[in-house]
Amino acid sequence: MADINWILVILGTTAGFFLLAFVLLYPVYRFMRREEDVAQDWTKESIARRQQRRGGDGASAPPPPAGGTSGEA
Repeated sequence: MADINWILVILGTTAGFFLLAFVLLYPVYRFMRREEDVAQDWTKESIARRQQRRGGDGASAPPPPAGGTSGEA
């Protein structure tokens, strides 16, 4: 009888752990998926597609903002 109680405690603890992990990590998963979708809008192909739809070749695009990080040292 005592062994059954320990098994129930172990099973309950394990189920609770996985439930808590799901509840805490699911919003993070949704956020990451949303960010991946937004990042797809900034690939070179999608930027070129948008420029073609607008009829421009990118020459008329405004210059990037000054003071940004451009990788220059």
